[in-house]
Amino acid sequence: MMSPRENRTTILPASPMMIKRRGKILYSLIALMLLAGLVPLVLTTAWIMSSSRDALESSERLLQLDQTRSIAQQSRLYLQSMHNQIAAIAETFEIASDPRAVSQRIRSVESESLLNFVEEDRVLSISVFDPDLNGVFAGYSLDDPTIESSIRQSLIEALQGRTWVSPPHIFEPLLDTVVIMSSPVRASSGGAGEPPVVGVVSATISLKPIYEIVSQKGNDRRSVYVVDSAGNLVTHWDAATLFEGVVDVSKTAIVQAFQASRGLASGSENFELSRDGEPRAMLGTYTPIGDRNSTIPFLRDLGWGAIVQTEEEAVFSNVDVIMFQSIVAAVLAAVLGGILVVVFAGRLSRPIAELAEGARRLASGDFSRNIEVASDNEIGEFAETFNFMMLEIRRFIERLRRAAEENKQMFLGAVSSLAAAIDAKDPYTAGHSERVAHYSATIAQILGLPEDETEVIRVSALMHDVGKIGIQDSILGKAGPLTDEEYEIMKTHPSVGAAIMEHVPQLEHMMPGIRCHHENVDGSGYPAGLKGDEIPLQAKIVSVADTFDAMTTNRPYQKAMEITYVFARMRSFIGKKFEEHIVEALITAYEQGLVRPNMKVVSVIKTSPAQIVPKPARAPASKELSAPSFSVAPASTDTSRVT
Repeated sequence: MMSPRENRTTILPASPMMIKRRGKILYSLIALMLLAGLVPLVLTTAWIMSSSRDALESSERLLQLDQTRSIAQQSRLYLQSMHNQIAAIAETFEIASDPRAVSQRIRSVESESLLNFVEEDRVLSISVFDPDLNGVFAGYSLDDPTIESSIRQSLIEALQGRTWVSPPHIFEPLLDTVVIMSSPVRASSGGAGEPPVVGVVSATISLKPIYEIVSQKGNDRRSVYVVDSAGNLVTHWDAATLFEGVVDVSKTAIVQAFQASRGLASGSENFELSRDGEPRAMLGTYTPIGDRNSTIPFLRDLGWGAIVQTEEEAVFSNVDVIMFQSIVAAVLAAVLGGILVVVFAGRLSRPIAELAEGARRLASGDFSRNIEVASDNEIGEFAETFNFMMLEIRRFIERLRRAAEENKQMFLGAVSSLAAAIDAKDPYTAGHSERVAHYSATIAQILGLPEDETEVIRVSALMHDVGKIGIQDSILGKAGPLTDEEYEIMKTHPSVGAAIMEHVPQLEHMMPGIRCHHENVDGSGYPAGLKGDEIPLQAKIVSVADTFDAMTTNRPYQKAMEITYVFARMRSFIGKKFEEHIVEALITAYEQGLVRPNMKVVSVIKTSPAQIVPKPARAPASKELSAPSFSVAPASTDTSRVT
């Protein structure tokens, strides 16, 4: 069966150190408010940026498409007008059905008359030849082998009855691009079939009007140019690029896309272009200049295209500006918002922090202060409820404290009554337990022991002789010396007392004083024969106090001893029965007037030293001790009967 001591559960109070300190709600509120304000701003800005980029790209595509279509249309109209002009000149020679007459007219033409058809920046030269290549030339002579080759080719094509336009030729001396146009001259005939070719009109046509159209639409951000079917430049908005740069641009992605379209429709492409060794993202649009539905053969087969291209960086430069402004605005908003958030979040979190601090004080056992929260919302209501709860807890604790104090007084009163009942069995030991309790507590105070430990020693001393309840009255009140048998019975009272009191859990800490107060430091005591540090300090103090009271009060077996003799005798027991510092603490208490032989103790329940009623003093028996002493006859110095 488990003893009461073994069946005891110890409940420890919660320590404030066990409460985990977490992050402040202020930081969470600040983060939440900043997120609530900045995340929508960032998302909205990102969405606006994305939408703006898409809108700008679409706008750029439409602008490029409009420009390429405009260039293509104006270029087509110019080439068509030049073709019509050459054809009209050819028709002026078709005045007779006789081929010889037409040839004669051609040979009779003077160069001065042809100069009327020469226009600067349009028709640079014009030639009229018969089938035998007899004719006349007027205008600028362009000394360029490729141009001369194209002129010869134009004559051949026209003599075969075909209208012909040469590939473009870049002529740097004139800073111009030219093409050769030719148209056949036919004899008029009223009969069936196509009239025979009797001559050729060939002209060198300037493309400056097309360059002017292109240059008006191009700039540093937007590159505008025209290419032929082979991917060579026809004209470029930047004259330096046309006359000093690379003419072949067939490797450019946008040009390749145009060539792949076969001149059927306009198109737009995102591509990369290497500049200064670095790839640049580009956006380009192309439109064919030729017209497959045209009545003019060369326009149906013309593989030229108008191209406009722009760096995406230039296209989205406004977006970058907007993005930078948005970032600046977001940073300023974050700073301003952070200040406002800290202010308002602080006002919101401060009451919560006060509540948390109050809860921590409550957990640590401090119920003395209310929480001061000036708030009209739920937090204020919660604070009032919390304060009301703390008030009720304080009242409850006060009731518990009073109940505990009453229980303590009842317990100590019961203990004191029990000790008094035991002392009452022997008229010579009346008040012995209360005096020993007072002496023991006073010694503990002189030794500097804590108040709670002093109280334990006091109660232990009060109960030290409780085991005598099991000793026959004949032994307790025997006037003469005890027999060996009776002495052995008397020696059982510490063990009997401990056995009785160990069933009371509250007396667990008092057991050493009850069980061991007759142990001697040299091991000669009882009941266990403990020695030195094996004996608890509590028991050593009770032993000194018990011996002091026994030697200074009348007993059946001895009379009260002189105080000087008592202290001398007790000092002689140092190292045998007592420890020196405890004996000296008792003597110090006597010298300070805190203890007196056979003193009347009013109460031992209070923690403070008990009130004492000193007996009338007699003359000092020694110069060493000037305190009151007792004039009694010396008695036996045998301490075996000290109980």
